[in-house]
Amino acid sequence: MGFSMLGATCEKDHYDLGTDVDHILREMSLPRHFRPRQHAAVWHSPLHSWRDHLMASLSACESNPIPSVYFRADDIGAGGRAFRALCQIFRSHGVPLALSVVPAWLSDVRGKQLFEAAPLEEPLWGWHQHGWRHVNWERSGKKSEFGEQRPLEKQWKDIWQGQNKMRGIFNDHLVNVFTPPWNRLSNSTLRILQELGFEGVSLEKVFPRGLRPPLSLKNLRVTVDLHTRKARDAQQDFFDISDELTGSLSKREPVGVMLHHQRMTYFAFEYLDELLRILRTTLKAQFLSFKDILHQENDEQACSSLR
Repeated sequence: MGFSMLGATCEKDHYDLGTDVDHILREMSLPRHFRPRQHAAVWHSPLHSWRDHLMASLSACESNPIPSVYFRADDIGAGGRAFRALCQIFRSHGVPLALSVVPAWLSDVRGKQLFEAAPLEEPLWGWHQHGWRHVNWERSGKKSEFGEQRPLEKQWKDIWQGQNKMRGIFNDHLVNVFTPPWNRLSNSTLRILQELGFEGVSLEKVFPRGLRPPLSLKNLRVTVDLHTRKARDAQQDFFDISDELTGSLSKREPVGVMLHHQRMTYFAFEYLDELLRILRTTLKAQFLSFKDILHQENDEQACSSLR
């Protein structure tokens, strides 16, 4: 079961849908000039009439079937103003958020910070494992914690100890999904995940063809990256994001959107709030949690391109 425009299917009346984002950010002591040191050029300052452009772009999808959308926030390991603001924005819209937690980053103090912003008992949060230490072990090429150059026994040990730590902290609230840092892992890592009992993995790309024997893992893909973008032309990148969103929303399969709260400026929070509002009220989107997708084993719409 998913989340409709009216909010979460469970306890949906609890959420005050459409809370003013400026009020949320003021409550979190985030000033209008708030910009973390690392942020994409597109989020440095608002573009002229950006809300009108976003609405016009997404409104073009109104004639399409009702879209299914899910959100994944990476690099979770401590609280803070930006994390609290992210959670409050999703809470205000009643939209679930998959939270990718780096196990080695967690301590008692940091766990307390996380749960103050996103209580364990609240049904919106999809706590799941994000690697082990978020360390790059590749000697060349693209970054990966679980790439082809890493010995399998070391990969297995790291994933296993991360899984045990996550189970000890999140208990029954842990979602049995693995998101690898940098969205990259080897084919052998997929086998390890299956052996350790994971039900899903969340990547940017589809699984390689011809894996033998076939995997039982689901791939909860993210196809739109909002915050780790490298383009320097802010205006063009804003238009590119709109194109990526409309292109993904025009397809039949669910749309996965990746977030990084540590790289979000004030404008990025405003944009996220407006995106959720348009998806919820104009496109009447169905918002999925990771648990929804894992449990919809026979739902062709939810699973048609997740592999």
